[in-house]
Amino acid sequence: MIKSENRKHKTVVLLIDFIGAPLLGDDYVNNRRYSELQRLALGNNIDKEKLIIVTNTKKGNDRKLDAILTMCKTHYGFKVVQLSEYNEIKSMTITYIDSLVHQAIGWHARPSDTQIIIGGCEFGGCVINAKPISAVHWSKIGYQTIIHLPMCAEYEQPGVNSTEKAYNGFKQVYDHIKEHNAFDIQLTDKFEQLNFSFNRYDEE
Repeated sequence: MIKSENRKHKTVVLLIDFIGAPLLGDDYVNNRRYSELQRLALGNNIDKEKLIIVTNTKKGNDRKLDAILTMCKTHYGFKVVQLSEYNEIKSMTITYIDSLVHQAIGWHARPSDTQIIIGGCEFGGCVINAKPISAVHWSKIGYQTIIHLPMCAEYEQPGVNSTEKAYNGFKQVYDHIKEHNAFDIQLTDKFEQLNFSFNRYDEE
């Protein structure tokens, strides 16, 4: 768990390639990340002016994700950025995400006050390093970077079942963290480990 004195006031929840490849996964792998995202949506005491959800999964490509993000926006008041044009998605960078965040919620993501919580598919690839918005790239420019394991899935790594795919994914993550000297990236496995900003009346 992040120490309270190191807690960042703002949070970008970044969902990378969330749809994955469901034909290559079992029921648990295919559903766990959506369940965890729904748990976030139900966090009524989270300060919604200090948290935004961003995904590079195109609208219409993942009906389950679309439904959860719609619920986040319309039922619970979260700010959500979900792109609809492939050209935008392909060109996503950290700088571009910051501009989208500022446009949607009115503040900039900065290493000094913003944590990046990442979930998505291909834990050993796109989540950790394969895209310009992957975890190591945030970490290298000073952001407090957290990969939240229940919001991740691994389909690409070889393995006869989800267990083998997962531990091959973990091996890839460790190798990339070591390669980039990104040992400050944190891996969390419990929702309670995510130190969001809360409305004051809920902290008392």
